[in-house]
Amino acid sequence: MHRDNNFNLIRTVAALAVLVAHAYPIAWGPHAPKPLEGPLELRGGLGTFAVIVFFIVSGYFITQSALRAKGTFDFWTARFLRIYPGLFVSLFLTALLGVGASTLSIGDYFSSRQTYTYVPFGLTLVSIQYSLPGVFESTPFPQAVNGSLWTLFYEVLCYVMVSALATTGLLQHKTGRVAFFAIFFLLYLGAKVALSVGMIPTWTSRSAVNFLVHLLDLTPPFVIGMLFYLYRDRLPLNIAICALFALFTTMASDTIIFREMLLLTTAFCVFYLGFRSLQVLHPFNRLGDYSYGIYIYAFPIEQLVAHFFRDVSPVGIMMIATPITVAVSAASWHTIEGPALSLRAKIASNLSPRLLDASTAIVKSELE
Repeated sequence: MHRDNNFNLIRTVAALAVLVAHAYPIAWGPHAPKPLEGPLELRGGLGTFAVIVFFIVSGYFITQSALRAKGTFDFWTARFLRIYPGLFVSLFLTALLGVGASTLSIGDYFSSRQTYTYVPFGLTLVSIQYSLPGVFESTPFPQAVNGSLWTLFYEVLCYVMVSALATTGLLQHKTGRVAFFAIFFLLYLGAKVALSVGMIPTWTSRSAVNFLVHLLDLTPPFVIGMLFYLYRDRLPLNIAICALFALFTTMASDTIIFREMLLLTTAFCVFYLGFRSLQVLHPFNRLGDYSYGIYIYAFPIEQLVAHFFRDVSPVGIMMIATPITVAVSAASWHTIEGPALSLRAKIASNLSPRLLDASTAIVKSELE
């Protein structure tokens, strides 16, 4: 559906920024310098910043979706159809075409258990398998097939949070939502302090610490997006506010509040640009939303470029991989993702009455 805003473009630019950021480690190895890592004071630099933009925008529109959905089932139907059809095709094609970049023979590749566990593990989002047998073993960033997929787990965790808040009515209740934001802020502050001063118990596993670090990195921008939606009528979105926040963020450089200032500034600027009435950009929305496809296809395509073009530079990877990724993403949107999303109303209308009948039957049986 055509919408007169610029968020499709913003998401697409963010996805392409991830592609640009990944070109450096894919060309030069895991320890390659990341673009803008110093100025932004972020691990991962430009790529991390682009993911932050994704989560800010997602927090806004997922909250809108949860409050406008006909129910929890309708909400999760939409989320499933947005994530899984495209992800399945991406995983399947990667596993199928990986044989062309494997050191193993075709027979050995398709005899390996790893080839067949790649798709189901990837679909879990929890136990993602990042390698395929013999694939990309000689590239500068060896073995990693798709290093972008890890953020999807945290995205879905944020969906769970929003769904729970909407189902319990906390998002709709003025006091409840204030309480949520206050509790979230206190937990975030406590966890950040604990990490910075080394208060994490020594028996805590490294995976648990990494999980906490990722939560602290990704949930705040999502919650800021939620905040902007719930108080959208009270937040001034103009160029003066954006400039003022940018100034304060610059002044906060090298301080403990720089990251939080960066998040707020980014949010104000993203929503200011997103809701600007720029008619010249509105036709972009009619093309479709290619951002998710770019995000999930770019990494393996860049790795293929590094595999087939030895010693290629980051700029070379960008020049070759970008048009291929955009084309594949456009095809994915028009043949997989878009058609899947159009099934939302049909699935909800067909299954919701059955679920209602089933729940009614359970209640009756319990009363009897």
